[in-house]
Amino acid sequence: MSDEARAARMKSIGGSDAKIIMSGDQAAIERLWMEKRGEAIPEDLSEVILINLGNLTEPLNADLFEDETELLVTDEQKKVHYYAWDKAHTTLDGLVRKTPDSDPTAIVEFKFMFPFGFSKEDAYEKYYPQVQHNMMVTDLPTAYLSILTGAAQHVIIEVEADLFYQLALLEAEKDFWRCVETGETPGVPEIEIPLIERVKVIDMSQSNEWGDLAFTLLSTKPSVEKHEKAKKAIKRLFPNDAKSASGKGVTINLSKDGKQLIKFDEEAIKQAVADAANLPPPAEDEPAEKPAKKPRQTRKKPANSNDKPAATEAA
Repeated sequence: MSDEARAARMKSIGGSDAKIIMSGDQAAIERLWMEKRGEAIPEDLSEVILINLGNLTEPLNADLFEDETELLVTDEQKKVHYYAWDKAHTTLDGLVRKTPDSDPTAIVEFKFMFPFGFSKEDAYEKYYPQVQHNMMVTDLPTAYLSILTGAAQHVIIEVEADLFYQLALLEAEKDFWRCVETGETPGVPEIEIPLIERVKVIDMSQSNEWGDLAFTLLSTKPSVEKHEKAKKAIKRLFPNDAKSASGKGVTINLSKDGKQLIKFDEEAIKQAVADAANLPPPAEDEPAEKPAKKPRQTRKKPANSNDKPAATEAA
């Protein structure tokens, strides 16, 4: 960032500032406040690997976004001020258009995130204040988070404008700026981020990996249920006065806190698997006929001199 751009950033609140204000991090909020007041030197981010990777991969990110969405990205790095409040601005990663001559329909934010522990939900929550701020400033209804990870993964998250959140965000930004002007230490705004809406229904039938795992789950489910049923049954056979019981490759030990711990002999497992493979399939049990229920008899209360006479039943 140039010195001129840094100086301009001190005069208003941008999308990345909105992310800090809504981060819930009191220390980060106070540092930003001091920077805006000129009481602290803005943090030098030129050596931050994640930011450098984001800058280096932004052209690739833009190309991938255009290829996958068949939309166009324009107005990169254009600075826009909010018409309703001159202290809010955004420096665009890009505007999204259907054709070069059409009006913009959305903004796009290009991000780079490390793959370790990456999730769409975390990315959505992290950048939600920033994209809502930028949609507010540009008065556009949609934002796209276009994210590259170090695992050669490209993820696009569509975010719709939330008017109620934007109104609350604007109030939080105005309160922060009031603190910049007065010197009062800002607090942490308490505005909840709405959960990401899951609306897609995906057919995974064409995925070979999904198919293999689904077959394993389905084919082993009866065995798992049978295993759990046998485990519960054999625990009930454990003698009350025993500390340990074993036989046929299965050992149950009693822990200090009274829990029954089951241990299986590896060789016995192999032998049991081999023996089970040679057994004929079990015959299906025919459901036994349930005896017909006898009609329920009304239980008569024995006579008691203290009871009121029973009402006579209608014939």
